[in-house]
Parts: sequence; C-alpha cells; structure tokens
Amino acid sequence: MITDDNKKLAQWAMEYALKNGCQAAKLVLYTNSNSSFELRDGKIDRLQQATENGLGLNLYVDGRFGSFSTNRLNKKELETLIKNGIDSTRYLAVDESRILADPARYYKGGKPDLQLFDKTLYNLNPDDKVELAKVAAGEVMGKDERVISVDSSYSDGESSSYRLISNGFEGESKSTWFSVSASVSIKGEGEARPQDYWYGSSLF
Repeated sequence: MITDDNKKLAQWAMEYALKNGCQAAKLVLYTNSNSSFELRDGKIDRLQQATENGLGLNLYVDGRFGSFSTNRLNKKELETLIKNGIDSTRYLAVDESRILADPARYYKGGKPDLQLFDKTLYNLNPDDKVELAKVAAGEVMGKDERVISVDSSYSDGESSSYRLISNGFEGESKSTWFSVSASVSIKGEGEARPQDYWYGSSLF
C-alpha cells in the first residue's frame, strides 16, 4: 500500500531531479507483497511471504535519457542516486525520440473504477488459504493407483504504484490476485514419471 509519506518522498524526489539538471522526469514508486502456502500430498511443505518496495526514475537531461531504480527509499540515498543518474546520463548519446508523452493523452480521472482490487485480501484467514490448497490436492489424491505424489498451492498478493510525470501527470493504481494450483506425478511405463498441472487465478 502506498502511504502519504511515500507520496511525499516521491514528490520530493521529482522536485530534486528537476532542480539538479533534469529538464523532465518520470517517476514510479511501487510496493508489491505476496504469500504462498505449498502442500505436498496434502501436508504443508513450504510457507512464503515477501514484500518489495522500490522507486524507478526516468531522467531526461540535455536531450539524453537515463533510467535508474533503487529500493533504498530515504532522502540521502535518493539524492545520491539522482545526482549520479544525472551525471551518468550526460555521458550518453543524444536521443531526440526520447520525450515525454503529450499531456493531452494523460488520464484525467472521473472514469469508472476498473475493479482491479479486492479489499477482502486483508480479511482472509491463513487456515482458509491452506484449506483451499488441500481441496485442490483432494481433486487428485486417491483417485488413481498410479498417482505417486501431488503438489498443490494457494497464493495471493497485491501491487500498488504511484506515478509522477513532470509535465502534468499524477496517478495511483492498485490490484490484487489470487491463485490455486495442483500438479501430479504418476507412475508410467518402466521408469517414466509423467507430470502435469492445473491452475486457476483471479483478480478477486
């Protein structure tokens, strides 16, 4: 989730870039998180949770273009990144095709919600997530004597981003995803161990 403090830091970074040699800049601040519950033969095999935060910058300097990114989101680190990025970009060849889009093409708001985010993500119980993975495994386990092993999983996550473009765009987006999968290994002819899988995913 992008906080107000995150937005203020991004706005500061944009202003800093423009004050230190950029004629134009584009910035995206993002945060992603996901969790997964993996089962083998109906028993928990692995749990995983990860979070990622970062900032990407496109700098337009004296007709040249440079792209930079970092996950160190504090002013001191960003000052160094931006200054070094501007200096590095000046070493590149001029690229007249690298310009910002016409502001007339930017989204101005007021359109229907695209329905990409399901807030019930925050209310899901871990036990329910494990149960969904068990149900997926149950579709296969014990159904055929050739079955050797069954792996199943439940995963979910969310992505948020905040974008700034120096010629007049500010926007925010967020989305969620949910997925269930199962894979099976069976005893084939001789030493063969054929495998196959199934999965389903959704934004809600």
